[in-house]
Amino acid sequence: MKHFLKITLFFWIVASSAQTKLEMTPKGFAPLEIDMPNQPITNLIEQSKEWARYYNEKGSDVFDVSKNSLTIEARYENAYYYWNLAVKYNFDIKYSLKIVFGENQKYTLTFTVKEIYTDRVLMKTTVADFFTSDGKLKEDFKDVKPSLESTVNRIIKSYINFIAR
Repeated sequence: MKHFLKITLFFWIVASSAQTKLEMTPKGFAPLEIDMPNQPITNLIEQSKEWARYYNEKGSDVFDVSKNSLTIEARYENAYYYWNLAVKYNFDIKYSLKIVFGENQKYTLTFTVKEIYTDRVLMKTTVADFFTSDGKLKEDFKDVKPSLESTVNRIIKSYINFIAR
């Protein structure tokens, strides 16, 4: 029984680490290419619109809809945080998720942080501002990267799981 549990744990760790995760860089998040579910693209477009309404209860915009792509924009509250002098600061983001269904049985997700808000006030901060000129994360923002990556990956995972059903 112990060996069975160890083997199960091993496979669970391997499977969970094999899932693709987006990583924040000074240029934002790299596009992610995923295998398409075996459905017509028109169904996937409609499911994507449905996901936008379902996932973003406070509203979303779906635009640039074509025969094989669309863009979803929405706001996500408490998307990331950082600590400064023992005070936690939470920030909201307005994000864009561009989805392109290709002819090669793959689709591409491009996640972009469009705007950053604090207390409903638009900031002039961008993702690039969290990094130094040589691409290293600034010390004051060491909590931003893992907290924002967690949010982005939660959004992406929700979308992927929704249209895979």
